[in-house]
Amino acid sequence: MFAVVWKLKGRLAAFALSFALGLLVAAACRLLAARLLKAEKGAVAVVQLEAPGCAPGETFDSPSELLEALRSTEVGVRAEAFRRLFLRPGVTTAHYDFERDRDFPEPVDRARLRLVNLDESPEPEAVVTFVRTDSPAAVVLKRCESGWRAAAVVSAWLRYEDYPYEDWLETVEALRPGRHVLVVRDSNGDATSYTRRARVLRLADGGLEELAEVEEERIEPFENYVGVDWPNVKRRRTGGVHFTQQSGDKPARLRVAYRQELIKYTGASAPNVFWREADGVWHQSRRHWRARNHESMGQVLYGEEQFVWSEQKQRFVREGS
Repeated sequence: MFAVVWKLKGRLAAFALSFALGLLVAAACRLLAARLLKAEKGAVAVVQLEAPGCAPGETFDSPSELLEALRSTEVGVRAEAFRRLFLRPGVTTAHYDFERDRDFPEPVDRARLRLVNLDESPEPEAVVTFVRTDSPAAVVLKRCESGWRAAAVVSAWLRYEDYPYEDWLETVEALRPGRHVLVVRDSNGDATSYTRRARVLRLADGGLEELAEVEEERIEPFENYVGVDWPNVKRRRTGGVHFTQQSGDKPARLRVAYRQELIKYTGASAPNVFWREADGVWHQSRRHWRARNHESMGQVLYGEEQFVWSEQKQRFVREGS
């Protein structure tokens, strides 16, 4: 009997010891798992806060370095700047012949630098604008861990515009305070008509996205006019673009106020005199026929279009559509 009791006590002691060890191991495993999870979360947070990666040889120490390189009189310096700008295959371009500037880097004119916030990051981006013989261009630089790299390049086709294209690009706080968009203007036309449009672009996911496109000016012949001066009589419509930022639960808005009238051009085009920085010489050219003096021939009509920001489409859409 004594042996049986002793044997039973031994088994109970062994069971208790095993149970205690099991609890100890479980607690240790739980503590280790918690520490690993905390470390893993910390690692993810660090990765999310890190700046985007840059390949060696594609960055600039500062936006000013690019600015000075574009202004350089040395062909090799300009060629190296364009090589670094367009080395990255994923760079977004719009209406810009970057291959020509990479292979044949022409001297640029009116190179300028501005710092604005174009995306969701708190740090500002750099917008470097310059003018070539044919058209203006803008390079958007974004900071990464090893310097500044090109995130996007945009240019504009400006037919019959007057050099040096002063107002072709604007930065506007359209959606909310502190967040800028690019308003890029381009135009087209011929000997009798002219159209200018404005494209609203923002920087997102490392490239430029179009948020809206509106017509700012249209000049066309007036078909019903039969006078001898008919070549000088035109129907003209201009549009002024106005942004209203997001406020509370009210989305951002875009309003285009139009003015339409019948006009008659008089006199000759005034000369366009300008200083070209690239060669340091004054130049003179003939202004486009739309810059001639004109007079109104009748009633002026006013109208407007309203656009509202759509979170679903991530762009401005015409109200009511």
